[in-house]
Formats: sequence, structure tokens, C-alpha cells
Amino acid sequence: MTSLFPVLIYLALSLVITRVWSARQSKQSQQFCDDKAKRFFIGGAFLSGPLLALTLVATYTSAGSFIGGPGAAYKFGLAWVWLAVIQVPVVILTLGVLGPKFLAQKKQYSTIIEWLDERYSNNWLSTIAMLSLVVGFVAMISVQFIGGARLLSGVTGISYELGLGVFVLTVLAYTLTGGFRAVVLTDALQGMVMLLGLIILLLVLLSQPELSSQLAMETVKTPQLLSPHGVDNFLGWPMMLSFWVLICFGTMGLPHTIVRLLAVKDPQSLKRGMLWGTIICFLMTLIPHFCGFLGRALFPNLTVPDQIMPTLIAQLMTPFWAGILLAAPIAAVMSSVDSMLLQSAVSIVRDGVVKTRPAMSATAQVRMTQVVMVLITALACFWAVKPPDMIVWINLAAFGALQAVFLWPIIAGLFWPSVNGHTALIAMCSGMLSYLALQLHSPLTLNIHPVVPALLFSLLMMVISHLISKAFVKRSVVSR
Repeated sequence: MTSLFPVLIYLALSLVITRVWSARQSKQSQQFCDDKAKRFFIGGAFLSGPLLALTLVATYTSAGSFIGGPGAAYKFGLAWVWLAVIQVPVVILTLGVLGPKFLAQKKQYSTIIEWLDERYSNNWLSTIAMLSLVVGFVAMISVQFIGGARLLSGVTGISYELGLGVFVLTVLAYTLTGGFRAVVLTDALQGMVMLLGLIILLLVLLSQPELSSQLAMETVKTPQLLSPHGVDNFLGWPMMLSFWVLICFGTMGLPHTIVRLLAVKDPQSLKRGMLWGTIICFLMTLIPHFCGFLGRALFPNLTVPDQIMPTLIAQLMTPFWAGILLAAPIAAVMSSVDSMLLQSAVSIVRDGVVKTRPAMSATAQVRMTQVVMVLITALACFWAVKPPDMIVWINLAAFGALQAVFLWPIIAGLFWPSVNGHTALIAMCSGMLSYLALQLHSPLTLNIHPVVPALLFSLLMMVISHLISKAFVKRSVVSR
């Protein structure tokens, strides 16, 4: 089995490098020098094109992409690879559609909830948004913990529980020692490590002499592995199209990606970010899923599909290089966890506690945020103790829930100035409640993912509420 030592060395080095890098850049950011809390929470408008691309893709790429996605490709075949690649335009959608609008904002916001509060001036909306963000992120952080623990366990041979403990302690070391700027710089470094590790793994996998013959035998035994709709036709057109909404269009409603737009430097950075981000996203999406599919030819008898990436790393590499290569998926998981953990803790403190205690000092805000991080980490760790066989479903369920809550209020807030807080609140609540009701229904109605009817219902309720509000205002004006 692989030694854990190279992984620990990588994690320690990346922690030191990114913290030194962050400290140097923070000294250059003069606009927030008088506000320690904002320096910790958002870090200023400092994201340039390549840095924006790396942090956006690294945050979006998580245990779902490196563990759950390849596991699904292992189980359902080439169709899941095709399904995953539709994620590629997410950078263009996020930066190209929403980026210019957020960049035009005159005020610097620390969180997406703070922006929603300013835009709609509705306390109920802000509270529900904050609670939804925290619950959704706790579920997704738990998924990342499961993925990280499975990686360490599968490659190094340590127990799952020990792997979970090592990973949780590492997460705390990363997030407690730096704010948003440090998280972003960590994402950038880990994004480069991810990309390099993936390319190496793919080349090693393709160089296996028995790959082609084993793949031919496996596809003869299970021809549906090459079907565009997957094994047992699981990915029919209704499911395929609705998944494209979930992992492509709907990503404009994911708070942990949108918060990056609050720190973009200038319009030129958006353009460069779209170019570089699309290229990086394509490689980081295609390669791990394709490796998961090809891995079935070499290791066809795995009982837990999510073990395919750890198995490939452990079995195809020498122990030392497997430890080095393990840094890539660990980086993917870390880059998502630190972002979600920081944002959920900041939302609780900045959008919850500080609103009731506006006189709280900047130092107290930062310390309370760090305490909340520890509590959220403990809760997510508790949920990760007994993991399911496939984590991809939990990750996608949390994705859909966040989109059902945030997508239309964010888009309306940017592109529909006449929509008020009451209308946005109705859209948010109708999306959340309908999604939860549909998610609990099994099997799926017409084989359509719940996010599609939930988003349609939320949009319909928002339009109806807006029309009623306009009619009421018009009648009030006429009566006067």
C-alpha cells in the first residue's frame, strides 16, 4: 500500500506556500486594510483571469467529480461521461451572464446573502437563504469528507475512520489559518495539481497493455456500457436533459461559485477567466470520468463504484508515485471544502449574528467565524461516519436544492429590477418546498430529475406574484 507520507508533505507544503502567497498579496490590497473582517471574508477585488478560472473550476470540481462521477461512469458506462461533459459551459454561463452584472455593483459585498439583503430588503428572504445555504453546504461538505476519507483509505490502506480524521484535521488547518484570499490562492495551486495529476493518471491508464482487450471483453459482456443511455437505460432522454439543467444551467444558482464574482478585478479578468476556465473545466471533467469508465475494464468486480479512482491510483502506480498522484483528487476535495466551509460560517456570522449585533468588532467576527467553522466541520464529520456506496446522489441532491432556492432570486435580482422582495421570497420558498417534495418521491416522476419541475414551478410562482404585485400597486395609485 501507498505511504501516507508524500500526501502529508504535499498538504503541508501547499498550506505554507499559499499562506505566504496570501500574506504578500494582502499587503498590496490597501482598500481593506482598515477592516479586518472584510479582509478575512472576501479579500477585495483581486481575482485576475487565470486565478479566477482556477478557483472557479477548482471549487466546482469536488469529490463528486473525482470520486462520485468516475464511480457513476464505472457503473453506468460511457453515457455518464457524455452526461458529465455538459458541465463544460458552466464557466461561460457564470462569468459571461452574471459576471458583468456583479462587476457593475458599486458596493463591495462579503457574501451572496448580503447582496440579496441589499437588493430585496426582505428579512425573511435573507434568513431562509442563509439557512438553505448552510444546510446545503453541510451536506456537500459531508460528501467531500466521505470522498477524501475513501481516497486516503483506498490508496494508503489505513482505515476509513482514520482517513476521515486525517482529512478533517487537514481541512481545519487550511480554513482556520486564512480567509477568502487564502482559500482562493489554495484553490489555484490545487487546481494546477489536479490537472497535472489527472493527465498523468490518464496516460498511465492508456499505457496498460491489456486495456484494449479487457475493455472489448467487458463491452461484449455488457454492451450497454457503450449505449448513449447507459446500463439498464438509466439515462433516458428525460433524465439526460434534466441533468443538463442540474449541472449546467442551474449552476448559476450555486452560491459557492457566485461568491467568486464578488472579488473579480475588472472586465478583462472576466474575459480571460471564461477562456481559461472553459479549457480547464473540459479537461477536469472529461479525464476523471473517462478514467472511471476505462477502469471498469481493468477492475470489473468492485462492489463500491466510488472506489475506482483510489483503486486505479493504488494499483497502477508505484507506492511513492501513487502518494504523489493522490494529491490531485485530495486537492479537488480540499478546494471545494474550504470554500463551502468558509462561506457557510461567514454567512452565519456576517448575515446572522452581525445583523443583530452590528457593534461587534472585526476581531470578534473573525474569531466567531472560526468557531462556527469548527462546529460545521464536526457536524459534517458526524454525517460522514457511515457513508453510502455512491456519494454522487447526495452531492447532486444538494446541488439541486441550492439551485431551487437561489437561481431565480439571483437572476431576477440582476436582470429584473422591478421584482421586489416579496416576489423573490415566494419564488425561493416555492422552489425549495417543491424540490424537497419531489426529491422524497421515489421513483422519479417520468424519470425527470426534481430540479426541473421545481425550477419551473418556482419561476411560475415568481411571475404570477410579480403580476399580482404590479396590479395591486397600479390599483392603489389609481384609487389615490
